[in-house]
Amino acid sequence: MSNYLTKLKKMILSYWLYLVPHHLMSRFTYIITRTHHPLTQYLINLYIRIFKINLSECLEEKTESYHTFCDFFTRKLKKGVHVINTDKDSIVSSCDGRILQFGKITNNAILQVKGKETPIKELLCKDKELSSIYANGSFLTIYLSPKDYHRVHIPNQGKLMKTLHIPGRLFSVADHAVECIDNLYSKNERLVCHFKENKMFFSVIFVGAINVSSIETQWKGEVSPPMPKKVITTKYGNKNIAFNKGDEIGMFKSGSTVILLFTDKAKLSEDLKINQPVRVGEKIGVSP
Repeated sequence: MSNYLTKLKKMILSYWLYLVPHHLMSRFTYIITRTHHPLTQYLINLYIRIFKINLSECLEEKTESYHTFCDFFTRKLKKGVHVINTDKDSIVSSCDGRILQFGKITNNAILQVKGKETPIKELLCKDKELSSIYANGSFLTIYLSPKDYHRVHIPNQGKLMKTLHIPGRLFSVADHAVECIDNLYSKNERLVCHFKENKMFFSVIFVGAINVSSIETQWKGEVSPPMPKKVITTKYGNKNIAFNKGDEIGMFKSGSTVILLFTDKAKLSEDLKINQPVRVGEKIGVSP
């Protein structure tokens, strides 16, 4: 009986999201979190208490240093908090968070949750080139909770080849939604960043979610909002935009999910576990 009630609760929490104006709510969040008002410091301190934020890791430890809530949410951390694995062939975590799923891309799909798959061609909005590149590769999905650091780093050295900004809904990416909503990641707005390393390709996918008020990248600045009306493909192969392993490449301005895609030449570490916490720079696999 208790399992039934738990499942029913998750379904209710998930399906009411179909009725919610996702982008309107997220736009409201965008405005409020970027505005300095009398409640700013109170909200920041309340957020710290609720989510047990470790201020000693923050570059700016005093909350008064943050002019808006967004400034605090996108806070930088002190040098040394993240240690980038320096093994020549290592692939590292792009962000701080919790591993939701990982493994081989089988039947041209990634595992969303046990019993639910997301087809690669849908995740990549039917981009034939990328769908073919990752057909037999591997993936790793990381959930960034409200307490986590929300800047995203590159898992290996690489040159930016192209991006896909794909319009969509902004369903929650919390556990209950991931378990209940089919093809959740391919329904939500997302930014696919495709990179080339000497011997392999990989992609970092920023998946939007409700109240994710903005996604930014190092090379373009704010890319969302506004949400595009159709897929925007931007090629960068001739721009020479390159990063070293562990470099920051972008950020979420609220919690969400990052999906990493690798070609079949990359190998994920055998000791990875579902729900395992990871931090930027920790080794998650090896490249050829």
